[in-house]
Amino acid sequence: MKKVYTFLIILMLSINYSLAGVDRYSQEYLQNKNHFTLTKSIAEWTVKKTIKKALKKETGIDFDVKFEGYTASSIKKGIFKYLELTGENVQVDNIDIPYIHLQTITDYNYIDYTQNPMVFLSDMTYSYDILLSDDSINQALKDSDYLKVISKVNKIASPLFVIKGVRSKIVDNKLYFIIDYNLPIATSKDKAFVVQSDFEVVNSKIKAKNVKISSSYGNLGLNKVANLVNYLNPLEFTLGMLDEKKHNGKVENIKIVDNKVKIDGKIYLKKAD
Repeated sequence: MKKVYTFLIILMLSINYSLAGVDRYSQEYLQNKNHFTLTKSIAEWTVKKTIKKALKKETGIDFDVKFEGYTASSIKKGIFKYLELTGENVQVDNIDIPYIHLQTITDYNYIDYTQNPMVFLSDMTYSYDILLSDDSINQALKDSDYLKVISKVNKIASPLFVIKGVRSKIVDNKLYFIIDYNLPIATSKDKAFVVQSDFEVVNSKIKAKNVKISSSYGNLGLNKVANLVNYLNPLEFTLGMLDEKKHNGKVENIKIVDNKVKIDGKIYLKKAD
């Protein structure tokens, strides 16, 4: 037993000597070395618990949190390998989100969590996917900033055409927008027309395509309606509201699944100068 104890002392002294002058928090060291630590799992558990508690306080929802670090000391310093967050029925800025999923793609992530707001000390990339429901979109379209978007359109179209409001409806995996409008020079009575549109991602922007409108609405040409939907941009606006800090994000795909709009992409966080 004494020999084993002596061997462990020699081993630890050897490790400490070999690490002299080595940056134990560098990307190269953490990614390319096998790290022996009995406290790593405890540190990971503590971080997961802290994140879950913070998200619960902020959103009222129990998120599923997965977290992986390298060593206990690097975790304490703010360096980690992997983070994944999954939440259902989350409210973000008064918008109900049925599902949100976020995970790191970069496997060396370094933050200074002691500052408020936190500072990124390495470039970080996250992938995300979210589901938006009718309620999600309609809640966003009631926001005062969206009313400013409508106001800009009205300044161009008035007095021939004045938009009163925009609503969404998803039926049988098809997305419809109900646009309430008025023709001041013809009548004071408000009317509505319904636009059914598919959407695609063009240069990381959500754009309308295959726009359809009933011929009963007279001389409203499809090109003009498509331009109007893109200018009003209900989905782009809703997505933008979920990104308060306006990080450098990229939308990659959009489709409707089970009467929910599914959007996925990447978020890029740049290292602080």
